[in-house]
Amino acid sequence: PTAHYMMGGVVFDQACATEIHGLFAAGEDTGGVHGANRLGGKGVANSTVFGGVAGDSMARFVKSEGKFRKPDEAAITAAEVRCRRPFERAGGDVSSVREALHSLMWEQAGIIRDRELLSRAAQGLTALETELAGTGLGGMGAEFNLAWHDWLNLESLILVSRAIVIAALGRENSRGAHYRSDFTTPGDFDHSCYTTVRYRDGGLVSATEAVRFTRVRPGESLLADDAR
Repeated sequence: PTAHYMMGGVVFDQACATEIHGLFAAGEDTGGVHGANRLGGKGVANSTVFGGVAGDSMARFVKSEGKFRKPDEAAITAAEVRCRRPFERAGGDVSSVREALHSLMWEQAGIIRDRELLSRAAQGLTALETELAGTGLGGMGAEFNLAWHDWLNLESLILVSRAIVIAALGRENSRGAHYRSDFTTPGDFDHSCYTTVRYRDGGLVSATEAVRFTRVRPGESLLADDAR
């Protein structure tokens, strides 16, 4: 099987705006458009349609703002300090941590999942997070440093992996591409919900929200709806 892209993504509204003021999203990094059915062929249409919507929305947003805001110097300094942390530690092997992450997510949070596997994945991700924090780039410069890029990317990959595992643990049914061998039935379609994961106070918090069926409900036909 080929993993086209992650199922789900940033929550956005009909104007492609997110909860963060001034941040718009469209295409394969957004969630909720196709639900549990995210075939690779839909990615182009997704990006094209919502990319156009996002572009129009951003143009209106820029006009409404009127002028640029002054940058938050404290936030910039804090971000720079955070990104330079690897240089404060002795050098290590970033590639081995990345390979361990790939193996863990494929074997324990892959196509067929259950609570035991997902619980082990959660513990393993905590261990990898600790290992990466102790893996540094000491003695290396920042210029043209691809290992630095890999370190920062890997930090994000571990965070996203934790979100995937938390969401999978919370959904005790099997729908679309999400399959739990310990919960093989699809559950009650009249109470369909989607999972959100937010970063709060240094940790991830998951919740569910009900699906709003505005065109057709599960088991109904669009053709029958048009005939009426």
